[in-house]
Amino acid sequence: MPITAKVPTVFDETVVMDGEVGEYLVIARRKGETWYLAAMTDWTPRDLEIDLSFLGGGSYAADIFEDGVNAASFAEDYGHTHAALHPGDRLGVHLAPGGGWTAILTRVSF
Repeated sequence: MPITAKVPTVFDETVVMDGEVGEYLVIARRKGETWYLAAMTDWTPRDLEIDLSFLGGGSYAADIFEDGVNAASFAEDYGHTHAALHPGDRLGVHLAPGGGWTAILTRVSF
């Protein structure tokens, strides 16, 4: 069964986290209290670290989609995980050649 998510087309805030023109990009976009993060690379595999200090206060539930172990030869190979994240955390991200990564971070209320 395919996994679907509703992603807005208009955002309240956009933050470019890291990147080099023509090589790779890491971007975060906020709609309300939900953040949408994405990373993509050229044909060079990369290991990146995303600093989540921009989140401000609170805890977040993350819905993460990432390149699978065979993504370099089979583009449809991906992983889907969940994580609890906080503003001081750093996320390690591996991008396969021509790969990408995305996460939806939803603020958790207690």
